[in-house]
Amino acid sequence: MLFKLRKPVRANGKEVSEVTLKEEFTGADMIRIQNQKSKGGDGDLIAAVVTAATGWDLGIVSHLDARDLVAINNAVQPFFLDGNG
Repeated sequence: MLFKLRKPVRANGKEVSEVTLKEEFTGADMIRIQNQKSKGGDGDLIAAVVTAATGWDLGIVSHLDARDLVAINNAVQPFFLDGNG
């Protein structure tokens, strides 16, 4: 799924204004996300979801506009809730 960022971010040396979000996640993605969830920190949980969805590391994700961070998290949450998106 293509997601247009409100504010461009630098990723891998380039300014990026849109990102393709994964619609299929691996067991490793789910384990990493659930581990963050069990720690109780919403920020770490959102970061884990967004890094899994974008393929970007935390260094890039942490520079996203907060509205983009929340919107990406919300866009992919259904894939984790029922597996169908």
